[in-house]
Amino acid sequence: MIQKVEMYQAVCDRCGKTLLNNLRNPIVFNSKEYLEGVLSERDWREIDGHLYCPYCVEYDEETDSYKPKGKK
Repeated sequence: MIQKVEMYQAVCDRCGKTLLNNLRNPIVFNSKEYLEGVLSERDWREIDGHLYCPYCVEYDEETDSYKPKGKK
């Protein structure tokens, strides 16, 4: 049987990269809540409704918060 399933994957809104496993393969989750927990453990950030990988954000000491790096 072939069955349609709903899965969740993290994609950076700046660079387009996905969350990868140790073998450098994209990974997907069957629960949005579980994915959000993994993202926080791996330093992904949601800023103003957009998702950013650790390479696309920087810490702003003036505002004491993270912000997206300049546009590519």
